[in-house]
Amino acid sequence: MRQSGNSYVWRINNVDQGTTTDLATAITNCIGTGNREVHILTGGTLSGTIFLRPGLTFYGHNNTFTSGHGGNGFHIEGSGPISMYDFTLNNYGGGMGIRTSRAGDLTFQNITVKGGGIGIRIDSHPSRPYEEGRWVSNVEVINCTFEDNGSHGLETYGVDGFYADGIVARNLGGCGVLLNKTINGTIGTVDAYRCSYGAGYAGLRLANSCSNVVIDMLYANECGRGFFVLSGSNNIQLKNCKITNCVDQWGTGRGIWLENTVNSRVEAGCCDSGVTVTGSGSYANVSTTCNGLEGTYQIRNRGTSLYLDGMGRTTNGADCGQWANTSHVNSQWEVISRDGYYQLRNVGSGLFIDGMGRTSNGSVAGQWANTTHVNSQWSIEVYSGDYVRIQNRGTGLFLDGMGYTTNGSVAGQWANTTHANAQWLLVPILKSASISAENVDVEVSEIAMFPNPVVSSLTIAIPGDYEQVAVQVFDISGKTVLSTVVSGGESELDLSMFTPGIYLVNISGDEWSVNQKIIKK
Repeated sequence: MRQSGNSYVWRINNVDQGTTTDLATAITNCIGTGNREVHILTGGTLSGTIFLRPGLTFYGHNNTFTSGHGGNGFHIEGSGPISMYDFTLNNYGGGMGIRTSRAGDLTFQNITVKGGGIGIRIDSHPSRPYEEGRWVSNVEVINCTFEDNGSHGLETYGVDGFYADGIVARNLGGCGVLLNKTINGTIGTVDAYRCSYGAGYAGLRLANSCSNVVIDMLYANECGRGFFVLSGSNNIQLKNCKITNCVDQWGTGRGIWLENTVNSRVEAGCCDSGVTVTGSGSYANVSTTCNGLEGTYQIRNRGTSLYLDGMGRTTNGADCGQWANTSHVNSQWEVISRDGYYQLRNVGSGLFIDGMGRTSNGSVAGQWANTTHVNSQWSIEVYSGDYVRIQNRGTGLFLDGMGYTTNGSVAGQWANTTHANAQWLLVPILKSASISAENVDVEVSEIAMFPNPVVSSLTIAIPGDYEQVAVQVFDISGKTVLSTVVSGGESELDLSMFTPGIYLVNISGDEWSVNQKIIKK
């Protein structure tokens, strides 16, 4: 569908079907009875709710739709599949941005909902999702942002099989993410700010018997509560968090509140807003102070200019290496508070830098799976300007670049020294960005990869006259599964034989690099 003057033109199978001055009518006519791919090439004001249909794939092409009619922006009650991508909804009418009931096999990606009530609500029944036997499944919500919603950003109720990542919530009346009766789910990152500040909701809340949910990272700042899991929920795992300045309606600091839950835990991170845990097998292993270092970084040596790198190694005791600047996940490290010290976890492998009990100058720093041992704990102290020194709690030695300048060199340890090889720069990685770029000009920033999710063939569109552009695809462990060279224009990658899951695509030229997550179905 496109705009021509003051009218909207809809076409089917590349044939114009009609025109109208009403955007909602044109979009509805494009959708038809469903089972089709729809491309909306213009934005504008929606006069009424857009009713979705089974089998619909909806591309918004980064346009903005404005809804002021009081109902939901987009709605379906019935079956899926439905996929929606790449648009902003200014939902000023007060209804929900996107509401689905009884529909499974859903994907929402790169969507921003501003204003209104709930941003996206996914449930198994329009009024009774809490009843036994009511479930929908296969739900994905990726790189979605919710701003100024009067209620929750993302809410689920009655979902079995759930994946979310890159969720950003800002200035909400309710939760950033609220999971009700949601089981067998995985969440990457939730970044919540000012969600229900001074009230009872949370940056991330699980209620009404959620179970078997794993969350990688929660950032919650100035929320009512940070992480709130209610009675009846079990087997909830939050791997890492940074929860700050959370205050509820009673003025109580309950940054983490696990309320009589079973086998629910917060494994690492920090919370300066109070911790309350009750329930069998539940705990919160967090620091009670957050000093600002928690986050994800590249770590560059001042002397060698190489970066710490996990090298894709996943075996306990494997050497920690160094590599020139790269956007690969093996060069990214999460800094996690632990007992007044820090652990450094590799994003690619999941292993932690470890002193290995070695106390000799020049000994190699290793990697090890999650442990509370002092060999995996490090102090990070500012030494000179923006540079820090990183000292192992167990060995007393400092992390050292050893003067090595060759890709793949080991990272070592050395006794107290002022040498540049013992100094490191923490280079922050944006925690909520789905695409990161360094020294990227306007043309490169317009690189497109589609469709996403992909079933068999991924198209990469590179504007301009670029030649010899490197493309690499990495699996979730950081292993390279495809490497090729393309030129400007459109190129296709055959991913048909790839195992379904999440992959990282890196496209790089001489002076730039772009990353994007994709999902292979």
